[in-house]
Amino acid sequence: MKRILSIIISVLFLGSVLMTPDVHAQQTPVEISKHYHQTLDKQYNPKGAYVITQQGQILYNYQGDHSIDPASTTKLMTAYLVLEAASQGKIHYSDSIKITPRYEQLAQLPNLTTFPLKNKQTYTVDQLLKQAMLESSNAATIVLAEKVDGDVSRFTDKMNAKAKDLGMIHTHFTNPSGANNRLIQQFAPKKYASETASKSTAKDMAILSRAIIKKYPKILHYSSLRTDSQYGKTLTNTNLSLPNSVDACKGVQGLKTGTSENGYNLALTAERNHLRIDTTVMNVQPYPSEVSKHARQKIANALTEDAFKHYEYRKVIGKGEHEIDGKTYEVKQDLYDVVPKDKHQYKLKITNDKLQVDYPRQFLKGAHAPSVKAQHVIHWGRHLLGFAVMVSVVLLISAIIYIVVKRRN
Repeated sequence: MKRILSIIISVLFLGSVLMTPDVHAQQTPVEISKHYHQTLDKQYNPKGAYVITQQGQILYNYQGDHSIDPASTTKLMTAYLVLEAASQGKIHYSDSIKITPRYEQLAQLPNLTTFPLKNKQTYTVDQLLKQAMLESSNAATIVLAEKVDGDVSRFTDKMNAKAKDLGMIHTHFTNPSGANNRLIQQFAPKKYASETASKSTAKDMAILSRAIIKKYPKILHYSSLRTDSQYGKTLTNTNLSLPNSVDACKGVQGLKTGTSENGYNLALTAERNHLRIDTTVMNVQPYPSEVSKHARQKIANALTEDAFKHYEYRKVIGKGEHEIDGKTYEVKQDLYDVVPKDKHQYKLKITNDKLQVDYPRQFLKGAHAPSVKAQHVIHWGRHLLGFAVMVSVVLLISAIIYIVVKRRN
């Protein structure tokens, strides 16, 4: 009987291990996608993939520091600097920009994703941002860069400086659009003209995704749009994971696709029940390939679904008195955190009057688990009552012993 019980316990334990939130830590993105009804060959594994929460908690890391070509996901950094300039009052979303013959020529360059710009047309900063974020227009991105700084080389310098500030230590941008400088030709930043493609990592692009959403949530207004219309022409978002799109994933609000000869990229963000997941999938090959283009969406969707399956953002403990580790504490405010859905996989820990959730996890540099103040409370009334009961028991036992001894004598 004991042996049978031991086997049952072992099986149950194994089952709990298989369902732990980090169950897929050693699985490739394609392997994980198979758990979500995707049938992709291993050749579609990206060169890098990374999943984090908006709080900076790392949920999945597949070759996150592997060097990749970010392609048009680079436009997220350009958008960051445009939104920053707008927030500082240096430019306004309603500012009009007149298209010159030079910009028209830029929009006509071959082998570049763009939106047709015609001489003497005018576009607002808002419209150009939509062109960059939906249609991935390289021309619109360079026009915006010159609007912010006036010089593409200086703007690219600012992109690299901002990347350094954000902790994107493996990233180097060579222009505002992410296209190879060979394709941009004479419009490439003069300082960077001898360089070709930008370099980054899945981790760095996840850092950028989190940073722009945190600092400038307005980006979601642009990245979540499926379509827009300008001068009678329709702009269509290249992110096929948006709601009602062919590869739709619940809760997706953007952010940006990227494509180059090095493969297909996607920086994806989705929110459900107050939990935001930021996922990057970089350099899915082969290129060109319609299967690869959809594979990046399906893989990013699966990694995002996997995060939502195992984690939730919830109130772990409320304000007030609680018994923790056999002691009473006054918790000063509600504690919210991202935790495994299986409550057996985490516990509460108090260190130096700080209460936080404790389970194995990692964060991006500068991010950390939330905590609230918790003060140890001693209820003297309870202690005195306990002491009185103990004394009464001792006295009663003493009296009984006394009576017994006296009778024997």
